[in-house]
Amino acid sequence: MDNVCLPYGSRLYACTCSKQAHRPAKSQRALHVFLNGNGNGTRTQRHHVVPEGKHKQPLSCPGRSCSPARLRTRCAQTTWILESLAAELDAFANVDATLSVLARFVRSPPAATNPLVPRTTHRRPLAGNTLAITLADMFVQMEDRVIRHQEPTTQESWKSIWHCHLMPKFGEMPIHLITKPRILDYREELQKRHAPSTCNHIIAKLQGVLSYAVEKEKLAAVPKIGRLKIPSAAEKDPYTDEEMGLLLAAAEGDEVGILVLLLSLDAGLRRNEMLALRWCDLDLKNNEIHVKHSAHRRGLKCTKGKKSVAVPMRARLKAELAKARKDRKLTDHIFQGERNAWMSESAFRNYMRALAAKAGVEWRGFHKGKHTFITLLLEKGATLNELQLLARHKHASTTEGYMHVRNAAKAMRAGIARLDDPEPDPAPVPGPVKSVLRIVKS
Repeated sequence: MDNVCLPYGSRLYACTCSKQAHRPAKSQRALHVFLNGNGNGTRTQRHHVVPEGKHKQPLSCPGRSCSPARLRTRCAQTTWILESLAAELDAFANVDATLSVLARFVRSPPAATNPLVPRTTHRRPLAGNTLAITLADMFVQMEDRVIRHQEPTTQESWKSIWHCHLMPKFGEMPIHLITKPRILDYREELQKRHAPSTCNHIIAKLQGVLSYAVEKEKLAAVPKIGRLKIPSAAEKDPYTDEEMGLLLAAAEGDEVGILVLLLSLDAGLRRNEMLALRWCDLDLKNNEIHVKHSAHRRGLKCTKGKKSVAVPMRARLKAELAKARKDRKLTDHIFQGERNAWMSESAFRNYMRALAAKAGVEWRGFHKGKHTFITLLLEKGATLNELQLLARHKHASTTEGYMHVRNAAKAMRAGIARLDDPEPDPAPVPGPVKSVLRIVKS
């Protein structure tokens, strides 16, 4: 009778050795399942499971030499394995049936790394066996072939969500056991600690790994999970005229503060675009700012849209930039850091938080300035196409999310007043156009 291996990191084997210490008594014919010598078990006939390369009796106390966090993880892994086995067998009625089910979860290691499996009786993996493939296996493949070719920020997002959320919960679980009920239960756990948008982001990453498994024909289908409703965020509301006045007044004499506010409110630049901005990117003669790069922890990268854009400058922004330029080198960054060529994201954020606290205004992020920039242009009568170009958005639907109404009553009165405006004169109808030949002859 061959030994079998359960498919997760600690590699468990069904021991059929003849040592008396490992053979349960006749009154205790059982299949003891535990992990690394610490864990709970269930009972059936004669054979028991032991860790790789060790001959130990099952421990009666699952918590011996095991931290609480590790114990919870081990017990959770043991639970879903036993549930899967119990779904296939009727209370482990006989040994042959037990081993046949275990073989379906097998991913046998090389015989040289398993001292319990003789080289002559090594069991080869079953052809077409996809049940033993775990989510961690698929993520490693996806990271090597797909994620590594994406943007640095996207790579960091994948790795952060994987190590903090998905790996502890589903990493060592076979992909066919990641069902819709399990995902919904996990989302309920996430909702207790995270916002709905964060929960949606984590579940979307999980579905992304499963979709990759479907592409590689390792999984039949991806469970369909609906997105949680996200409440309207008040922090996206633009600044009022009073708040902008307080911020600009607090930034008087502060070169960094005034430039950050004007680049955000008058040009709509993003935070990382401001950090990557150099003095050579300014064209004061033609009143343009050339946005070429976006700052990142590892260096500079392409901006959104993968192309350079020339943003027109407002008069007061041009005056402040000309005043701050002085004798600076063209290759210097406008916002220099103490240790690096440009300020770090945390230092940049803390600087503006301190300025907002000085002005008595709540600071709710750099992107709020871009919302204010689009809303001010909308109030001045800019069209959607103009707003999309100035916001540098690929889709007009994205720009629509930045268009807010700051004063509803004023907007309603302006709309009604348009009804009393005189109708514009009709455009002149063009007359018949002479052909070029007739014009030349005449």
